[in-house]
Amino acid sequence: MSSLVSTIHDAAVSPEAWPRALATLTDAMGVAGAALIISNKRTRNVDAACFSDLSAGFTSDYVRHYAAVDPYSPLLDRSWKKLSECLPDRMLRKSEWYNDFVLSCGVRDILGARLVDMSSHRVIFGIHEQIGRTFSDKVDSLVDLVAIPLKTGRPAPYRAFLLKNSCIRPTRNRGSVGSRFYFHIVNGSRYPDETGSVFYRTGDAVAHAFVLAKELAQDDSWHGSSILVTDDQGQEITRVEIVR
Repeated sequence: MSSLVSTIHDAAVSPEAWPRALATLTDAMGVAGAALIISNKRTRNVDAACFSDLSAGFTSDYVRHYAAVDPYSPLLDRSWKKLSECLPDRMLRKSEWYNDFVLSCGVRDILGARLVDMSSHRVIFGIHEQIGRTFSDKVDSLVDLVAIPLKTGRPAPYRAFLLKNSCIRPTRNRGSVGSRFYFHIVNGSRYPDETGSVFYRTGDAVAHAFVLAKELAQDDSWHGSSILVTDDQGQEITRVEIVR
C-alpha cells in the first residue's frame, strides 16, 4: 500500500513516473483500465489523453470525436463519481458517447474525478470497469488513499507525460468521420460483427483486436479461435489468435 501511494505521489510531479503509476493503480484495484484526459478550458478541446489496458485502442476515437459529446466528464468535480450514478439509464441509452464509445471499449462503468482545475486546463482521471463486472469495495478504499497525491499535480507535468509518450492529440482533420472496421470471431464457424466500430487509423483497429482477444482469452471456450478484422469492403486487415 505504501508503495502504491509513493508511486502515485511521484507521478503527480514527474511525467516519467506515470506509466508505472497507471499500471500499479489498476493492478492494485483489479480494474480493467484507466484514463487521463487534459482539456483546454479556453479552446474547449482535449489537448491530450491517454487510455490504458482495455480502452487503449480507443484513445484516438475519444479525442477526435467522442470528447465533444461526452456528457459525463463535465459533471466531474473533486469528488469521485460513478458514471452509473451520474446519468440515468434512459439518457445513456440515447447517448452516442456511451453506446458507440464506452460499450465498444468493453467498459461497463467509470469512476472519475477532476484532479486539477485551473484557469487554463482541467485534468480528468477515470478508472474503468469492464462489462460483466462491478467495482469492488477495494476500489472505494484505494481511491480515497490515492486521491491526495493525485490532486497535488499540475497540468504541466500531466501534459508533459502525455505528449512525451505520443498519446493522441487533436489534429487538423478533427472533423474526419474515420473508417468502420468489423471484428468477426472465427473458430470453424464464423460469428459475424454486424455493426463494426469506427477508427481513424488501421493501427487503432488492430490494437482493438488485441484487446478483444485478451478479454476473450479469459474464457477457455474461446481458445483456438481468432478475431478476423475486416474493413467496410470486407477486405481482411489482420487475424488475432485468442490464446492465454
